[in-house]
Amino acid sequence: MRPTSLAVACLPLIACAAPPPPEVPAPSASAPTVVSAPASAASSGADDAQPPVHRRPLELTNGCPHDVHLYYGEQPGDGKGQSTTVATGASVPVPRGPDGAVVVWVVDDKGLGLANVHVTKFMRHVRFDASCSRLEADTTR
Repeated sequence: MRPTSLAVACLPLIACAAPPPPEVPAPSASAPTVVSAPASAASSGADDAQPPVHRRPLELTNGCPHDVHLYYGEQPGDGKGQSTTVATGASVPVPRGPDGAVVVWVVDDKGLGLANVHVTKFMRHVRFDASCSRLEADTTR
């Protein structure tokens, strides 16, 4: 056999090699991560626990030039809610009820309600303005 015929016989083998696999793009920083339970845990049926509730975070920002006393609950003084004080310019997380809703009250030093806002499960932010006269909730931020 001639050396040139051997080289020609090998060329089809090189040309027929499989192309490299396509590159998989890396996940972006803004894409949400989804985690699934293993199939064995999902199909066991031994535990009928409900999946965890994922609530939107709710934050309150105090734009008032002095500290603000707050009450999270249906009515200040009912003993069922939570009280807190928010410093000037501070932002704090606000606890929600099981349905994602909460009533946020601005209260005086004695715990009496001055103003309130009803927060729904879709809202993300509560703001007390710089004039110390307006409390509002919205879905932005």
